Amino acid sequence: MSLFDVKGKSILITGASRGIGKTLALGFRDAGAIVYGAGSRPESIEWMAKEGINGVVLDVRSEGAAFEIIGQIKAKHGRLDTLINNAGIATNTPASGFKEDELQNIVQTNYVGVFRNCQAYYKHHKKEGGNIINVASVLGMVGSKLASVYSGTKGAVITLSKALAIEWCNNGYRVNVICPGLIDTEMTDMIKDKEFIMKQVLAGIPMGRLGKPEELLGAAIYLASDSSSYMTGQCLVLDGGLTAQ
Repeated sequence: MSLFDVKGKSILITGASRGIGKTLALGFRDAGAIVYGAGSRPESIEWMAKEGINGVVLDVRSEGAAFEIIGQIKAKHGRLDTLINNAGIATNTPASGFKEDELQNIVQTNYVGVFRNCQAYYKHHKKEGGNIINVASVLGMVGSKLASVYSGTKGAVITLSKALAIEWCNNGYRVNVICPGLIDTEMTDMIKDKEFIMKQVLAGIPMGRLGKPEELLGAAIYLASDSSSYMTGQCLVLDGGLTAQ
C-alpha cells in the first residue's frame, strides 16, 4: 500500500456543497475514495452525481439525521471509513447584537451538529472503530473581532475532538482536527470586498495572502489514510503562519 492511500475508502463529508467541503469531496474522489457529500438542501447537492460523488441531504441541526445517513452508508459498504465534519456557518455580528435565533443557528450547526455526527458514527461502529476529522478554525484558538460565537463554537470543536480522542481511543477510534486560517471561499466574501479590512487581515498573516481550499486537501488525505495511524487528538493548523506569531 502506498503512502497516503485512500483508494476505496468510504468518506462522508458534511458541508460539501461549496467551499472547503466541495474541494475536499472532489479531491478525495480524485484520490480514488468513495465519497458521500452532504448538503443541507436537495438543490445544494444536485451537481454531485455528475461529478462522481454520492450526494446526500443532511441538515446537521436535525437530531437523528446523521444516524440514518451513516447507517445507510454502512449497509452499502460494510463501514464508513472516515467522517469529516466540515459544515459550518459564520456571521460578522457584534457580540452585543446577537439575537437568539442567530445564536442558536450557529451553535447548532457548528458544535451540536458536530457532536451528534460523531456520536452517530460511534454508535454505528463501536466494534469496528473509526476515523473522524473535524474541521475547526484558527479562530477557535485565538480571538477576533466580530467572531465571538463562531470562535466559541470552533474552540469547542477542538476540545471536543481531544476529549473524544481520549474517550474512544480503546475502541479503535482516531479523532483529529484541521484548523484552517482564512481561506478564500464564500465564507470570506464578507471581508474580501472591503479593501481596508482586507489590508488589515493580510497584514496579520506572515505569508501575506488568504489560503486556497485545495491547500487543505493534503492534510485531510493524510488524516484519512493509514499514514496517520498513530495520530489522535491533534490539530493540524494551516494558516499561513498566523498563529506562529
